[in-house]
Amino acid sequence: MELCNVDTAANPVEPAISPATNSPVILLVEDEAMVRDVTREVLRHAGYHVLECSSAKDALRLASKHEGRIHLLLSDVVMPEMNGPELANRLQKITPGLITVFMSGYGEAEITQKIRCSSTPHLQKPFTVEILLTRISDALQAGLGSPHLTEVGGVSA
Repeated sequence: MELCNVDTAANPVEPAISPATNSPVILLVEDEAMVRDVTREVLRHAGYHVLECSSAKDALRLASKHEGRIHLLLSDVVMPEMNGPELANRLQKITPGLITVFMSGYGEAEITQKIRCSSTPHLQKPFTVEILLTRISDALQAGLGSPHLTEVGGVSA
């Protein structure tokens, strides 16, 4: 069973944003395989370069070895061993300026309490493809301030 899957079919080491596609790199961390698989495919189909892991520990390991920039962390809030907010804080030390979007099956009030920052974008599970792509696009636009990146997700801001 592969815990981390890095999309490296084209090139083993790619630049942070491919000049040909302007594709932001998203680190997807989700412990539920079905949610992770569907989310990965939606993001890839929308043109994003996706690095994926099933645990926070694997995500930290991958981020420390990844050559190039990781633009956005899309992480579940509640995971075994380390929660999403703790992972995001630790990844900020490895990847300063990392944009974060959380996802959770918990209710709005519970998720806000768990992430302790109501300004951090989050997705309520289950979410639609349109909501996922809009949230990612909006977060990238706000964090990177680059309008051309928002078009990659197929949703104009």
